[in-house]
Amino acid sequence: MVRESGRRVAADRSFTVRTKGSVENLVTSADIENERFLKQELTSLLPGSAFMGEEGDEASLAETEWVWIVDPIDGTTNFSRGIPECAVSVALFRNAEPYAGYVLNPFSGTLYSAVVGHGAFKDGRPIRVSDRDLAASIMSTAYCCYQKEMAAPCFRVSEELYPRINDIRRIGTAALELSLMAEGACELYFEICLSPWDYAAGLTILKEAGGCYAGIDRDVSFDRPSPVIAANSEENLAEVADVVRRVFGGKTPY
Repeated sequence: MVRESGRRVAADRSFTVRTKGSVENLVTSADIENERFLKQELTSLLPGSAFMGEEGDEASLAETEWVWIVDPIDGTTNFSRGIPECAVSVALFRNAEPYAGYVLNPFSGTLYSAVVGHGAFKDGRPIRVSDRDLAASIMSTAYCCYQKEMAAPCFRVSEELYPRINDIRRIGTAALELSLMAEGACELYFEICLSPWDYAAGLTILKEAGGCYAGIDRDVSFDRPSPVIAANSEENLAEVADVVRRVFGGKTPY
């Protein structure tokens, strides 16, 4: 089903684009159509389940035993410009806890998946985070294009960490970046303001692959927007979290 949704996204050559409040925040007709498709298929697959999606459905994790958290296209700006780095992101929660996650690149067809307690996989093959230390690590990040007043402290985080690590990437899709970490392609991740559908599936996969994550002054929320700090090891997580917390004064800025 996730693969079918990806095929539909990749095949859509006639999508339209509009903004959601600002020029940086885009939605395409492909987002809307793919969310409609996924909601119909997923809730039919699991009758009685609720659905939380980027393009309109606002279910709460407390609403019912099973809740789907879905981003029909994570990385809409990339998709809208023909950059083939985006993802269909589908997470399933049970009793407000992660149960399964699926992240598909619709253009390459690569599927990352995990069921809690059963490990993480890339196209059916087991994956694991790397064991690289901080100095050898690559960090993925972003600079909060929807709330540019938070860009300056995000740049400071990068500025402080950059001399201590290997390099920095900004790919433009949290779900895919977290999945790349799960397979050992990068080791560190930070973004100050994400919504649950951006990271629910990716963090589920990452944790099953041996990674770890944290917030600033509270746990990462799967019910409301949250900062996400993630790493391949607790040691690297502590190093990144220390910089983020110091730069942001130890508080989530919203």
